[in-house]
Amino acid sequence: MSTIGKAIRAARMASGFTQAELADWIGIRDGNQISRWERDVVTPSADSVGELKRVLGVRLDNSSGDTVSC
Repeated sequence: MSTIGKAIRAARMASGFTQAELADWIGIRDGNQISRWERDVVTPSADSVGELKRVLGVRLDNSSGDTVSC
């Protein structure tokens, strides 16, 4: 089973974004937030998941962090 953090990291890496670049693209001021999501320290909000889907072009099935698919 994959976590939302692992899915975000895989999609970001496949897209060629750095964490800072992805943060800029989705409108987050704190680039460290991407790192916290990828490490599953915190789960992104529903709005952030929507932006991640839009920018990365992936499907994140469960924004609660349980299971995801890319």
